[in-house]
Amino acid sequence: MPLRFKSLCSGSGGNAALLWTRTGALLLDFAPGSQRSCRQALEEARALCPAIDSVLVTHAHGDHINANSLKVLREAGLRVRCHPQVAMQITMRYGVEWGPCLAPFPRSVSAGDFKVAHLRVPHAPNYCTTAFVITAKSEGRRRKVCLFTDLSDFSDEHVAAAADADFIFLEANHDLELLKKFGHPGSEFHLSNLQAARFLHKACGAGAQPQAVVLGHLSEQCNRPHLPALEIAAYFNRKKLAVKFEVHLADRSGPGPVIVIK
Repeated sequence: MPLRFKSLCSGSGGNAALLWTRTGALLLDFAPGSQRSCRQALEEARALCPAIDSVLVTHAHGDHINANSLKVLREAGLRVRCHPQVAMQITMRYGVEWGPCLAPFPRSVSAGDFKVAHLRVPHAPNYCTTAFVITAKSEGRRRKVCLFTDLSDFSDEHVAAAADADFIFLEANHDLELLKKFGHPGSEFHLSNLQAARFLHKACGAGAQPQAVVLGHLSEQCNRPHLPALEIAAYFNRKKLAVKFEVHLADRSGPGPVIVIK
């Protein structure tokens, strides 16, 4: 069975996604909202793959992990794997009682069928935030998946990490013109559509293009569903590079399609 990805929700109201093989799975962030929503999302995830190893958490903001989701994960016996500083900030923000749920790792870790590495990305002040580079064997071949969500900028290190990825989840938070029109506090801590296009262009220039890209964390007020893909197409056209990957959008409040990573 090929490697598969499904966004469960993606936005300021909550983020969660599932990555799975035939025999194992990872949740990528987990904060669908209320405990009821968390239990429903976990039930849907387990219907796709019962063998969920753990959840990877990028940072301690409440739309990526919170007390409700921690309670549901603890009830389910699932560990939260994250950067050691993220683990510390989760306990500081939500209480030390969640400490036993946390499984921090310094650089890389094996989790079920997956090998996971994290790297720091710039985001909100005083919050340790990471991207994840995940590899898994699928149908006899090693596949590479990158998760870049909630970042204000990127560096050559981040581009190099995403080069030759088979699949990329990338934030495309806002359109610059809509941001000028409506304004939104905190948008400076997130990638614009144009920055997302630049990131993908640089990653494709550094290696083979991915099979698919999912764009997430779209602002409800300062973005529109059709704008990120248009920005990517226009930027690649200006740089005279064809877009060879599929572009998908992660829905703000509900599950998206299953993306097959062959």
